[in-house]
Amino acid sequence: MIITVFSEDEFAKRSIIALSLAAYCAQNRRRVLLTDATALQYALGWDARRRAAGGKPKVTVRGSADLESDLENPASYYRNHYPETIVDTDGSNARNTNAALVATDVLVIPVHSRQACNRQALVERIEAARLFNPALRILVVEVQAISAFDAAAGTETSPARALAKEILTATPAETVIHEWIDDRSTFDRGLSVFEPSPRNERAVAEIKDLYQEIARTRTQPVEQEANSLAILHALQRRTQEKELRHVSVDALHGSITH
Repeated sequence: MIITVFSEDEFAKRSIIALSLAAYCAQNRRRVLLTDATALQYALGWDARRRAAGGKPKVTVRGSADLESDLENPASYYRNHYPETIVDTDGSNARNTNAALVATDVLVIPVHSRQACNRQALVERIEAARLFNPALRILVVEVQAISAFDAAAGTETSPARALAKEILTATPAETVIHEWIDDRSTFDRGLSVFEPSPRNERAVAEIKDLYQEIARTRTQPVEQEANSLAILHALQRRTQEKELRHVSVDALHGSITH
């Protein structure tokens, strides 16, 4: 299964969620590949600190530059060798992000309760990905500050549910991921939420619950009517973009000839 964790919001704990999911898979004795497609290479930096500290269990971490074709090719070495692949991407490199979206089984979108994302651009990007990956499943998960425990979780006003309504076929996660005081120090030491002693059992439970939701989402049938509508929207936008480009070229040609 390929899981892509995607958010352009730096406050959404995207990288920490991605590496925690990878560590959870490794703890369960599954070979896991964590792919770093971020501009600042958060996962690669975490891996370097982890190896220096002798962290176990082992998580294989690679940059995305050399893995684009491998992610898209079901017969590639990485796809066959690693039953679980987690992709951490911030959208900074459109080519890497698009390669991940085309190959992914479940797209996880963390949304911070205090941050507003560019919903329209996000919806359009995901609908475009459906042209090449019509089986894409989407799970939108809310990230909350510790002080906001249960403030809007699971309600219709939560940012995750609001965004899920705008993305056709998306599912709002029941699990809420919280920001914890020790998140940064754990990350900076090359550890996951499963390794500190004593460990934060609530943080551990959140990652376990999120993974179980991802696994369930993977097996859910895609709502065909909504999926077809999303693909239609993407095709209409592409047609409009081509028409606008032709208009621009014709206008430029006209101004030159006159």
